Amino acid sequence: MSSHPPSGVPAHGWRTFLALWGSQSVSRFGSALSWFALTIYMAQTLYPAPEQKAQFALATGALAIAATLLAVLVAPIAGSLADRTDRKRLMALCDLLGGLLTLGMAALMLLTTAPFWVLLLFVVATQSLDILHEAAMDASLSMIVPDEQLTRANGLLHTTRQISGLLGPAAAALLIGLPVMLSHGGAGGWWAGLRDGVPFALGIDGLSYLLAAAVLTRLNIPSPPPAESAGSAVATVKADTRLGWTYLLHRPPLLQLLLIGAAVNFAASAIPVYQTLLTRYTLQSDWTARGLSFAAALAIITTMTSAGMVLGGIVISAWGGLKQNRVLGILVPSLIIGLGIIGMGLSRSLPLTAALFGLSVFSMPFALAHSGGIWQAQVPREMQGRVFAVRRVISRFTVPLGMALVSALATRFPPGPVIVGMGVLVVVVAGLQLLNPSVRRVDDRDYLDGLAAAKGG
Repeated sequence: MSSHPPSGVPAHGWRTFLALWGSQSVSRFGSALSWFALTIYMAQTLYPAPEQKAQFALATGALAIAATLLAVLVAPIAGSLADRTDRKRLMALCDLLGGLLTLGMAALMLLTTAPFWVLLLFVVATQSLDILHEAAMDASLSMIVPDEQLTRANGLLHTTRQISGLLGPAAAALLIGLPVMLSHGGAGGWWAGLRDGVPFALGIDGLSYLLAAAVLTRLNIPSPPPAESAGSAVATVKADTRLGWTYLLHRPPLLQLLLIGAAVNFAASAIPVYQTLLTRYTLQSDWTARGLSFAAALAIITTMTSAGMVLGGIVISAWGGLKQNRVLGILVPSLIIGLGIIGMGLSRSLPLTAALFGLSVFSMPFALAHSGGIWQAQVPREMQGRVFAVRRVISRFTVPLGMALVSALATRFPPGPVIVGMGVLVVVVAGLQLLNPSVRRVDDRDYLDGLAAAKGG
């Protein structure tokens, strides 16, 4: 067990977290609206013609790639700022700027047709602000939440992300269509100029940002003393990144824990690809025999996947996670995820495959919540921004690699064996770490510090 001293969080820390979580959940939902609305805008306004199919595909891919790469490239800067500025002010500033940018984009769409390059710049700017906000928020949890509640807090955050991703597109579709329906019903004026309602959805997102910023100004979220500067901004970011790497290299259990997460991300990030490939090729004879169409079969699998993820988040949030041996809350779910992926690749039954998707993603919130709780409890508060930046780079760098590898291999091999191989990778990595006595002690702060002292760090 860790001998981490009492957390010393402020009074009513959990109440503060709930207020933060609630307001940020509204903002997260608003961001899901915006992302879907941008896709609709490109499809209906920028590239509506059938001959523009290739342009539309390139544009949507460019936005997705930009968002993925930013998560890696901006992470070191975000981590440095999180340890060198007042974290509450940084979050509030990101929310404020995000809201103003989003409202500005909505106004631009009302006045004229926004070209793709403007949309790309908008995504780069807002995604960069979101990454800065995430770095400050992750590093703030241990400042307001007792250590024994960190797993539950992370579970609530992950649940919000999943529910927003699940319900956001449907809500955005409703909001986008609402002004059009009202204008057709005789409500003219400014309703009629909303261009399929996309600016309306963006406006809701902009207001949700401003609401989150306003709530932050009322919360007590302390920050540790800022880290010392290393000179210029570039030199400081380099020094902070080096510090984050050194901290992990001197504490091998944390680094090994990070590699487990990277392996799971590498294999599980391609689950949307698995869904399509397995339904289209491996399961075709089964859903055909059941009298289903490809769209219906795919809908069954995606619905089961979404339900599993949301249900897993709700369960871990209500339970609060393990209080001892929290590393088992990462290793065991990771094994289940790997075994589920193997089963997906081997299955030839639509109901079984859908159940395996649901089981695998049901386990993900458990691993994510326990992982966040361990990292926030073990890494010193004043270093969390910089150390977590390295953590994000390693764990998220594998996401595009996994999706690209599966897509490339699936062009030459049947999808089943490819997916089985990804699952085997997760099972092997998680199984080896389950047998690793050093990783089993990752929750022991004195043990980690002793390893670091032996390495001179």
